[in-house]
Amino acid sequence: MTVSASTKEDIGELIALWRTCFGDDEEYISAFMRARFVPERTLVGREDGRICSVLYLLDGKVRIAGEAFEAAYLYAACTHPDFRSRGCMGELLRAAESLCRDLGLDYICLVPAEGSLFDYYSRFGYRSAFEEKLMTVDRRHLELIADGGAQIVKLTSDGMQTVRNACLCGIDCFVWDIDALQYAIDENANAGCKSVAASSSGRCSAYALFDEEDGTAVIRECAARRGCVPVLAYALLRASDCDSFLFRLPLDFPLSADSFTTRNNAMLLPLNADSESALKDIKNAYMGLTLG
Repeated sequence: MTVSASTKEDIGELIALWRTCFGDDEEYISAFMRARFVPERTLVGREDGRICSVLYLLDGKVRIAGEAFEAAYLYAACTHPDFRSRGCMGELLRAAESLCRDLGLDYICLVPAEGSLFDYYSRFGYRSAFEEKLMTVDRRHLELIADGGAQIVKLTSDGMQTVRNACLCGIDCFVWDIDALQYAIDENANAGCKSVAASSSGRCSAYALFDEEDGTAVIRECAARRGCVPVLAYALLRASDCDSFLFRLPLDFPLSADSFTTRNNAMLLPLNADSESALKDIKNAYMGLTLG
């Protein structure tokens, strides 16, 4: 297998491979290609001229102890079923590490699609570095805490960025730029999910991206300014008729429930001595948005 950066001429083949591996429709994939595809940050493996494996590297930052580190988010890595178990993805992962070192980046971040893949990626130097809190809250509890004086507003990337930054201030986390946040809003809609935002005292104060499954609103990401969890509760109640709400939250997010669980959900590969050292200080880091 030969590994190289992709080109714009590969888009048709990349869409076909994505559909084969993930099952998404062409409109959904094309939206990603228009908004986030960067040929020189997309590595492909070819066998006899055919693309058999791919991964995408998206721009981002990792914040640890108040310091921002340049990072790539490794996204939508996949190999055609006909070429699996041949080491194709391993070659791409090693090539991605080399590329990101050459670019002067500090970390590569990824979210394993399933639990068994944590062990796989650890073989290439990736380490579990992000955790999230999972809790289910019933509708009655949200009704008890909701701020009835809040107002529903349109969720925009500017509002999302402002609220997310305020919510995650002082928390180790992965930081997306505003273009990535706009893509997250669009992707959420393209996937058939819902979004909502609410303001308090004249400013956007909370938002949520969520899906609804069998009477439960599954929150893909939410955030609220300090003291504005009641605004978030109001927004969710207005946007969904579900009886229960499943949250994925930073470990210290101020929403309580009778019980909760925590889990590792993302990994980091340090690419230099400074990022290796900083990783020793990471604490309760939050990944949140995964763009898909």
